[in-house]
Amino acid sequence: MLLFLTLSVLTLLSVFLYIRIQVKMSFGKTLPTVKPYYPVIGNGTLFVLKNNEQRFENLVGALSNSARLFKLWLGMIPVLCSCHPDVVNKILTNPNCHERTFQYSFFKLYHGVFASRYDIWKTQRKSLNITFNQRILQGFLPIMNECAVRLVGRLGSVGECEEFNITEYIMRCTLEMVCATTIGADINNHSGAEKLSQYMVKFCELITRRIMSPHLYWEVLYNLTPTSKQEESLRREAYKVGQRILDDAIALKVENSSESREEDYYRKPKIFMDQLLESIDGRTFERDEILHNIYTMIAAGTDTSGTELIYICQMLAMHPDMQERVYQEMVRVFPEDDAPPTAETLKQLEYMEMFIKESLRLFPIAPHIMREAYADFELDGMTIPKGTAFIISIYNLHRRKDIWGPDADSFNPENFSKEQCAHRSPFAFIPFSAGSRNCIGHRYAMNSMKIVVAHILRSFRITTRMSMDDIKFKMDILLKSTNELLISLARR
Repeated sequence: MLLFLTLSVLTLLSVFLYIRIQVKMSFGKTLPTVKPYYPVIGNGTLFVLKNNEQRFENLVGALSNSARLFKLWLGMIPVLCSCHPDVVNKILTNPNCHERTFQYSFFKLYHGVFASRYDIWKTQRKSLNITFNQRILQGFLPIMNECAVRLVGRLGSVGECEEFNITEYIMRCTLEMVCATTIGADINNHSGAEKLSQYMVKFCELITRRIMSPHLYWEVLYNLTPTSKQEESLRREAYKVGQRILDDAIALKVENSSESREEDYYRKPKIFMDQLLESIDGRTFERDEILHNIYTMIAAGTDTSGTELIYICQMLAMHPDMQERVYQEMVRVFPEDDAPPTAETLKQLEYMEMFIKESLRLFPIAPHIMREAYADFELDGMTIPKGTAFIISIYNLHRRKDIWGPDADSFNPENFSKEQCAHRSPFAFIPFSAGSRNCIGHRYAMNSMKIVVAHILRSFRITTRMSMDDIKFKMDILLKSTNELLISLARR
């Protein structure tokens, strides 16, 4: 009898919610809906009982609709979708659409720029923009250079022409860079940072699993699952490591400030932790804000740049003629082997930048992003109500044949020649998102990738037996391959 009553109540509640949501979505009743669609479960058959590779393929297929706007249903939760540059522009640049959707709260980084709600993000981002200005980024170049030199030294131990997965080497390098420029720590003497990065990678896997399971959006149900218990255990360990990193950073700052002369202190480029520990434009960051931003910078900075560099190396290996062109340009810009990079010389690596951008086009590190309407706003002749969720498919936007041509799925750096860029919408290519809530570290990432590519090509030729068809993706927060990407190195 109790079971019958429970099922009856749940059924009535589901019907009530379904009708209420349909009424709320009446403004978009003429918009096309992703198929197959069923009441209550929505487009769930695309993802239920599917492996991660199938889920990614199905999501990409669902979001490849050429309509300016269309609907996807995560269970009974409606989401407006687009991969049209004009609509993407209107969404990402509208001040009423800077909110993150509630799915970002699953990260529980409520006080950092990545996943915080709009009111917190707005004040933090304004203060933190100064920490990535041109002067500070230039101060990071010698650090990035040293880390790239160490990477090449480690790669030298790999046997020539021996196929291997470069992931471990690249991730170690980007972690060294991020830690040195974020917390001022050498990870060889601070194992906590490496653990923190590993924890955050695992978080992404668990949270992706939850995002694709709408019935687990309710905390009561989710807290009963083994995944929830695993996540909590990881989170406790991550917080312990984060606290140690912060305490060490504070102690080091006090020690350095007492030993350094005042003029040396102000002349030395400040790392990200320095900025957070000081008042920026009159704003003082609380301890939780510092911790959540440190988690974000270490984990996101390591995994995003590192993963993209892996794809770049793979593309260099698959396209030897392009690799040679990148190398020859680098030799011209850096005629001396030990010449350190500067902001000016990095700007001169024009073809390398085209190559990196083409990698970012085909392999956008965040393939899909979500936004929520902070207030009612007008879009394509409709009044979009507050609370409406959006999915923007950067992956599909970057492969639209009406923008990139019939060979949009092929690798071609000439897509980023000045002539090609001149007639294309700036919102056709958004690897770091766009608008006010774009990636705060996009210039940092471009500098670091150029430096690493330059050092690798200065010492090695890269080859591979793999082709584009061998690269398959899985469902994750970031664009991750399901299979190992293998390359070989030969000394120049």
